[in-house]
Amino acid sequence: MRRAALLSTIALATLTSASYAQPGDRYFIDPAHLPRPFQTSSVLRIPHITAKPAGSWLSVPQGFHISVLADGFNNPRWMTVLPNGDIVLVESRVEIGPNIFPKRLWLLHPQVHGMARKFLLTKDRDLPLGVQYHAGYLYVANTDEVIRWPFRPGQTSLKTSPQPVIKGIPGHGYNQHWSRNILFSQTGDRLFLTVGSEFNLAEEKPPRACITVYPMGSDGLTAGPPTVYASGLRNPVGLAFNPRTGTLWSTVNERDYTGDDLVPDYCTGIQPGGFYGWPNYFIGPRHDPRMPDRPELRKRVIVPDVLFQSHSAPLGLCFYTSHSFPAGYHGDAFVAMHGSTNRRERTGYKVVRIRFDAKGRPVHGYEDFVTGWLPDSMASTVWGRPAGLAIDKSGALLIADDGGGRVWRVTYTGK
Repeated sequence: MRRAALLSTIALATLTSASYAQPGDRYFIDPAHLPRPFQTSSVLRIPHITAKPAGSWLSVPQGFHISVLADGFNNPRWMTVLPNGDIVLVESRVEIGPNIFPKRLWLLHPQVHGMARKFLLTKDRDLPLGVQYHAGYLYVANTDEVIRWPFRPGQTSLKTSPQPVIKGIPGHGYNQHWSRNILFSQTGDRLFLTVGSEFNLAEEKPPRACITVYPMGSDGLTAGPPTVYASGLRNPVGLAFNPRTGTLWSTVNERDYTGDDLVPDYCTGIQPGGFYGWPNYFIGPRHDPRMPDRPELRKRVIVPDVLFQSHSAPLGLCFYTSHSFPAGYHGDAFVAMHGSTNRRERTGYKVVRIRFDAKGRPVHGYEDFVTGWLPDSMASTVWGRPAGLAIDKSGALLIADDGGGRVWRVTYTGK
């Protein structure tokens, strides 16, 4: 029998290692009922990633099927699907030691039967993450610049050196805050860029902890200086447009070392010019006692739309706009939770679904969609960490699993 469906923040502490996440489990974190800072002590629990245990598999809702599209990668992080159905996959990770992680871009060509064919496009980029195809060019966001190559769907190699598009982005940052994601507006005349904070908790100037937006010309290059689209976002990562409202949405990783159940990570619609609290405040006007109280900022803080269990580390975000899943999924969002490293009982290591109503508004929390990478929330090991998401040309959900070195594909069979 499945666990009780609806959880509050207070109830999260009652979960045990025997009650692991299953598809359909539902969660609601009430922003009005959060614990106090430091109500519990903070811990550092970096997971040990193991090979897939014999006999283990991932769980999906009834009627869905999950399979491996491609494997043998070294930290596959992010993806984009090209107009012809091919997939560009980005590998990337910070690691100690020379040439351990080569930071590569791959082209995946799906097959009717069996695994996708793999073609190496380029290697030795500077911590790439965001990748977009736009107007005959492949754009990639390294940690300190955005570059592009001329590219046509069907190519299996890059034939020229990359061209700089945006230079001077502040590189690297706190822990995993080296990642830079990009997204073109639907009209192609703007390019959104995420930059995380340099520190866990510190006052920093833009573009740190911001989403910035660049005006783009018809040639696909910047046509003027950037502006800050939203600030106070400790580490914004996933970007996607809500298909019903056109609003930009983002996943955001909140601060560490405030307790097991603080501060909730979140996914939210981004209000232009909005301020989301970091570092002085969190989830509305709640003051972080480690930072100065600034009333002029406090009154501006926006409460995010959907809160996640603290330290879930949400990364990939996509809205479902295809038609191979049941009709009830259309307009809903999927979020990849990379998994906690700062919580006594692990959380995350799964893909969740956020339901939206017909007007494009989120409906009361979120629910588990793909689970199983974390078979025991109190153990030291996991066998995968979902990162990037995409919807392929057939309408299947793709999941880049950087811990397991695989790309998974979720389809609906109705069986």
